[in-house]
Amino acid sequence: MTVATDNDINADDVTSMIAAQIAADGPLSLATYIERALATPDVGYYQSGDPFGREGDFITAPEISGLFGEMCGLFLAHMFELGQPLDTGAEKPQPAIIECGPGRGTLMADMQHVWGQLMPELAACHIHLIETSPYLRTIQQQTLTESVIHWHDDLSALPAAPLYGIANEFFDALPVAHAICREGIWRHRLVIADPDLGFGEGTPLTATELDRWHLSNKAASPDGTVAELCILGEDIMHILAAHIATYGGAILIIDYGKSDNIGDTVQAVSAHKPVDLFYQPGQVDISHWVDFNALADCALAAGARLIGPVEQGTFLAKIGLKARAEQAATHAAPDMRRALLAAYDRLVSPAQMGSAFKVALLVPQGEGTPPGFMNNDIKTEAVSPAERGDG
Repeated sequence: MTVATDNDINADDVTSMIAAQIAADGPLSLATYIERALATPDVGYYQSGDPFGREGDFITAPEISGLFGEMCGLFLAHMFELGQPLDTGAEKPQPAIIECGPGRGTLMADMQHVWGQLMPELAACHIHLIETSPYLRTIQQQTLTESVIHWHDDLSALPAAPLYGIANEFFDALPVAHAICREGIWRHRLVIADPDLGFGEGTPLTATELDRWHLSNKAASPDGTVAELCILGEDIMHILAAHIATYGGAILIIDYGKSDNIGDTVQAVSAHKPVDLFYQPGQVDISHWVDFNALADCALAAGARLIGPVEQGTFLAKIGLKARAEQAATHAAPDMRRALLAAYDRLVSPAQMGSAFKVALLVPQGEGTPPGFMNNDIKTEAVSPAERGDG
């Protein structure tokens, strides 16, 4: 997919912009490079076009089948029901709905459809979308025509109310930094222009930085080992967790991820195929595997808890996706029946999205495990975009 912009800025222009910054200020952290490539106004990958679907660069679960959004909506309706205070005659606080990284609004529309049928109180809540792209905001407005929507660039203006919602393939798209081990010393891994964009190495991490990167207590690592740190992701998790701890609610977090930050998991995708990280910045998707252990630590530090993660296939199976797909298939034409069953397989099969993608749940401190989260085993090996099912 080639992303067009009003200014007709192409990949060479974005490359030159980044190279000029390196010439002026020195090598960039990988996180800064990713932020420039994805989020620069008008020219960043998520700022200037629609990357989703078969005509884009990748397909997310909501675009595969509306069944995904239905099941997430049903689960959140269950959590909403569990979270309602006892009827004391006092006015109950009005909850709010949140989605981080809502894409086209497809997932929220599918959840709203379920709530409209089964949980009108939840369907009537205002929706808060964390979205920085003017282009995608326009599409979301067209998709969610019946909803009251509040858009936010960040989490600084969330309502003082319980939050129920979802972050699907959101944390993986946040900028991530690298450190690399050389002869037993962890050094910053940087982006240089010499003359082409590529990797270089910088100063050693300080003792404070080693703590921040969760590397202080790591055993000696082989030469060339890479560690990752998503500061923005941890900051966002801390804000969400503190809000949930204060006001209540439940937020599903769904992403491909693992249980530590060791290994280079950054990947670039264009037209559903992997490409070099420095290929046409601004016109390709860049993502990384989410460190769910780091997110859990942030939740705990903020007074909340992160349940899971479990594999997406396990979660969807335990909350009834198979029965829902079979029910829908019985009333469908043959072609639609095959499409429904193929979508079910893609969402739950370990060979596709079922294993690589993980599901976690952010809730206040407490006891008990909700449906879908009985198995907390997760796999830590990374796979290619094609293997994980979004190619």
